[in-house]
Amino acid sequence: MSGRGESVFAVLTPPGRGGIAVIRCVGPGAEAALARCFRPAARGKALPDAGAILYGHIVDAEDRPLDEILLCRTAAQEFEVNCHGGPAAVEAVGGRLESLGLARADADRLLEVEGIGRVKREARRALRRATTPLAARILLDQLNGTLAAALGRARSAIATGRKDEALAAFETLLKRWRRCGRFIARPPRIAIAGLPNSGKSTLLNRLVGAERVITSPLPGTTRDTVEVEAAMAGLPVVLVDTAGLRAACGEVEREGVARARAELAQADLVVYLLDTAAGRRHEDDAALGALGDRALSVWNKCDLAPAPAGSDALHISATTGEGVEALAAAILARLGYAPAAPGEAVLFTAEQAKALEAAKQALAAGRAADATRAVAALLE
Repeated sequence: MSGRGESVFAVLTPPGRGGIAVIRCVGPGAEAALARCFRPAARGKALPDAGAILYGHIVDAEDRPLDEILLCRTAAQEFEVNCHGGPAAVEAVGGRLESLGLARADADRLLEVEGIGRVKREARRALRRATTPLAARILLDQLNGTLAAALGRARSAIATGRKDEALAAFETLLKRWRRCGRFIARPPRIAIAGLPNSGKSTLLNRLVGAERVITSPLPGTTRDTVEVEAAMAGLPVVLVDTAGLRAACGEVEREGVARARAELAQADLVVYLLDTAAGRRHEDDAALGALGDRALSVWNKCDLAPAPAGSDALHISATTGEGVEALAAAILARLGYAPAAPGEAVLFTAEQAKALEAAKQALAAGRAADATRAVAALLE
């Protein structure tokens, strides 16, 4: 729902104590509200010009100072209040603005009131959750208008009867979603499985680059699933260490194995470790048979013993790091991931992909008006 015409304020800085808090005020009532509660320290203008900053105080109804601030006008009806970052100061300034007719809003609602398009609003939300520089770079491209421009060109192609051009644009965007955007929207879950003492925890630590999981030469050290956020070639991933798959003898271990199997069932990919020192056992065959094509077989401990001759599985040493870089590349290849180049348009939410798929199907069926409406909804 559009918020144009409303007058709101939103605290842009995270809650809690800090040196400075930023409160953004937007709408036709923002100037009048600030004129009533802002007192500049120096004589002259009561409010700053566009692009200018004034130092002064926010005052209460009796003209008593509530907090000292820097007030910046960023546009005709847009201001930023920089006040002290403590919760009491932020609440005092916010309460005064609210008493003068500005409605409280969160950062997302503020974007609607400012008239920011849907793609940019969603990109800003996604950026707040980005955990790697690559994800942030891809989302920044979309925030800067790359996706909106691509959708706009496709809509223009439909309007001017260039159906094939629009369909090709849709397919390009959907292919990029399948190979990149969907992994930004939801980082893939990669479970590490194998029999006890096959080196699962050691491999997770190696992939993360830190000692996040306890390791031991004794089998059965991991009794529960442990998940860790990490990055592979800049892509955010969730790595999950699981308990060794064997016929457990104790109640705690049985529960650990049950949780491991549940995790393997929902993982996007399972890295299954085979122990070169112990050789391939019938339990390995049973586990790999159950996992099917979701499993990536890997021989571990190649520093201790060679992998069986003729095996096409990867050979690594989680302890020394040998082969781990190639394993990371193989994982990304099995997932079907390909990073977007700088400046490429990328769908980055499942809703965007669903809407564009609907637009593609409608246009292919000759329903150009339906396709246009679907694209327009993405750009609203």
